[in-house]
Amino acid sequence: MVKKTFLFLTVIFLSICPSRTEGRKIHFIYCSDVHYGLEREFRGDTVSADSVSRAMLEAFRILEHTALPPDGGIDEGKMFGTPDFVICTGDIANRMEDGVQSANASWQQFLSDWEGVSPLFLVPGNHDISNAIGYTKPLEPERDPSSAVGIYNIMMSPDTLLTPEDFDYSCNRTHFAFVTDSIRFVFMGMWPDATMREWYEDSLGDDGLPTLLFTHDPPEAEAKHFTNPRKPNDINPEDGFQNLLSDTCTVRDTDARPKGNWRALEDFIADHPEIRAYFHGDCNYNEFYTWKGVDGRISLPVFRVDSPMKGEYSSEDETLLSFIVVTIDTGTRLLTARECLWNTGMRPGIKWGESATVRLGR
Repeated sequence: MVKKTFLFLTVIFLSICPSRTEGRKIHFIYCSDVHYGLEREFRGDTVSADSVSRAMLEAFRILEHTALPPDGGIDEGKMFGTPDFVICTGDIANRMEDGVQSANASWQQFLSDWEGVSPLFLVPGNHDISNAIGYTKPLEPERDPSSAVGIYNIMMSPDTLLTPEDFDYSCNRTHFAFVTDSIRFVFMGMWPDATMREWYEDSLGDDGLPTLLFTHDPPEAEAKHFTNPRKPNDINPEDGFQNLLSDTCTVRDTDARPKGNWRALEDFIADHPEIRAYFHGDCNYNEFYTWKGVDGRISLPVFRVDSPMKGEYSSEDETLLSFIVVTIDTGTRLLTARECLWNTGMRPGIKWGESATVRLGR
């Protein structure tokens, strides 16, 4: 667990040597877990998620005219400028329990607030999918796949758009990839489970392009997100498994550590050295760390991002609210991620926190 006192330290995953090689710079903003439907204390009032999201979007615009910090990273001291795209890895809607509004209401608010953010890349989170397939506790309404369907339609562009009535999570899973300037961006839904790993193997080839993974869950996903190992393998309050991931959980207690499932991901990463970094939300706070896997066979840079509504620390201390800005130099194949604190004075403005630079290739 990262402590608050460490949030402003600078971390470097590698030492950067000066290089004359420069390529195009890719700039993007990374956020997650906007949780429309919730309320929080923010700038002296109790407000809903749409108000907080609009304040964060205002910070995106301020960022365009903000100089990057002198941290030794890519483009230090230069204006960040207009991002090439924005990425948000799910939990657009909060789960529909304890009086929280429907997923449809949340999705419509999100569309209205984020209309001008383009290009915008999305994957669903556990709240979006639980609203669609059901949960271990009662929801009201019992099912509403609106945010899951909306994300699927935008990102997957099916010939015929899905309706909420058409949605079948077993086959309607959001996953896609694109390549820009010889860097591959891969979006693997909730987590790189067996279904997502098979798609990667079958669809993306073996061209060795440096690859960044974006997903909702961390590499060590919680046991409760996997498929129930107890017959009849359903979602029920007694077992507590949520059936959000296609892999059957390798432990039978949701409080246990599913190392067998994590090991399958470790094997996949070890077999694909082109995968250079992993970005995720879920349990939200800013953290730049290295995942060694269960058996210590890999060394994968990982970037965890805060939530504007449910941050581990920022939900209690709004001055810690942050998102991540990323700059990639396609010539040197270096990536710098920076924590962007956007509410330190409880008013519009930007300060810089932690930063990390990683190598994407030789």
